[in-house]
Amino acid sequence: MTTTIQVGMLGLGTVGSGVITRWPQAVTTIEETQGIQLQLTKVAVAHLARARQVPLPPETHLTDSITAVVADPQIQLVIEVMGTLTTAKQAIVAALTHGKSVITANKDLIATAGQELIALARREHCDLFYEASVAGGIPILRTLTDSYATDTVQAVTGILNGTANYILSAMTAGQSYDQALTAAQRAGYAESDPTNDVSGLDTTYKLMILGQLAFGQHLTREQIRPVGITTVTAAQCQFAAQHGWQIKLLAQAQRHADHLYCRVAPVAVPTTQILSQVQGVQNGVAIRSQAIGESLYTGPGAGSTATANSVLNDVLVATRRLQQGVRGTALSAPVQQLPVTNLAALAQSYLLFSDLAPVDLQCYAATNQLVLTPVAAGVYRTDVLNPQQVRILRATEDLQIVPIAGTVQWPEVAADREAISRAAIG
Repeated sequence: MTTTIQVGMLGLGTVGSGVITRWPQAVTTIEETQGIQLQLTKVAVAHLARARQVPLPPETHLTDSITAVVADPQIQLVIEVMGTLTTAKQAIVAALTHGKSVITANKDLIATAGQELIALARREHCDLFYEASVAGGIPILRTLTDSYATDTVQAVTGILNGTANYILSAMTAGQSYDQALTAAQRAGYAESDPTNDVSGLDTTYKLMILGQLAFGQHLTREQIRPVGITTVTAAQCQFAAQHGWQIKLLAQAQRHADHLYCRVAPVAVPTTQILSQVQGVQNGVAIRSQAIGESLYTGPGAGSTATANSVLNDVLVATRRLQQGVRGTALSAPVQQLPVTNLAALAQSYLLFSDLAPVDLQCYAATNQLVLTPVAAGVYRTDVLNPQQVRILRATEDLQIVPIAGTVQWPEVAADREAISRAAIG
């Protein structure tokens, strides 16, 4: 016997249009495999008269009222793809309060208010899924909650913004920053205002979500302190690539002892690390865990198709749970409260790019007790620098530094100190 479930959607922009494009195939697959017939009955938009990119299913009606969707007693599942914060939160709260399961791709909202919405979903015995909010082409959130449920995640490192990765890859290939950005916008990989992408804010929100699921930890923007790619030059990308590194905008979260360290910043990734090979709009997430060890997940990170596919996969899971009458869960992990430190506070090595004359740089290095190894003209690898040395370098106008992945000097933990003490006594 076929079960019919009515669905409402909020928003019909890039992602919403992608959902509509893939809707017929998804509906057919769900009906054939699950015995569930989906009907997209209402879609709320801001402007009813605006021309639409894709034709709607015949049973679908447009409305300019969010309430008409979230309060409709016939609708059991709401897809939120508006991409706002305040309005989207109000809509999701209303939908959950009216007993509807919710699928959202809203990374900004999940990062900043996810815990509140998850708690509400549980109280209302509704599902809240948001796989599409991080790395749209990679099912990384459900992988973390399902495949690592009995494991202990030790580190998550990701290239999480397709726009930034496209620009860095293009600069490595010879384009200027402006040329790369323009090409990304023409290809539909970058917004007309790319600020969130190139400033690292988009990546920060995604790391906040990954931190919740990988470590049960609520990270904040203040703890992550994102550094964007706007000061990275094509010459720096090319010099790095010629000498064994790829500059990537990395999201990093790593547990060491009972402490969590995090960062979003351009990082020089050695070409011996497979994450360095993630190019263009591709995303990549590397996970290290106690049982599985190292694993890498890659897929497209920009474009409506990949994100829409993740939305529809969540729809499949939610409709199956509606049919079974088992709801009230969300993508989540047991909450922990670990001390959090930014990785920039730890000693590590850097690539240094200098506009100073070599003799002036030598004097500068001697004055500030820096050990520099020449890599190319105007490019050096530093010895391990402490945070004070880093602050001095960052304050110098003619110098720019990029941390090198894998060079962090981790603090000693109590067990290490005890072992050293026993060795000294023995």
